[in-house]
Amino acid sequence: MELTLVGLQNSGKTTLVNVIANGAFSEDMIPTVGFNMRFVVDSADHAKLPAAKTELHGLLEKPQLANIPVLVLGNKNDLPNALSVEEVIEQLGLKTITNREVACYSISAKNATNIDITMNWLIKNAKSGGAK
Repeated sequence: MELTLVGLQNSGKTTLVNVIANGAFSEDMIPTVGFNMRFVVDSADHAKLPAAKTELHGLLEKPQLANIPVLVLGNKNDLPNALSVEEVIEQLGLKTITNREVACYSISAKNATNIDITMNWLIKNAKSGGAK
């Protein structure tokens, strides 16, 4: 299965990858340097949501990504000001995306919250040939 994980700076991409790969969270994580094409949204950083929406919709306009299913993860749901799934869906305009399957989950990579449903979605879409 080939996946592309995309997100703005400090949204939790590396933490998510490490939790999935190693089953562990580390407080000592250093920021990833360089360009990473890894779509995770920091659901507690409300100021970055408009930029995340712009980036997501810009990516989905690319012809080479046509019909590829999209899983949006609202990370950091362990923080008190984190948006709910419904709020993430609204803020990112996910209901306007009608030309592909779109799913959205509220997760905490730090606490491994909802990593199981994330993996189940990925496995389901890999079996159907949808994950790219």
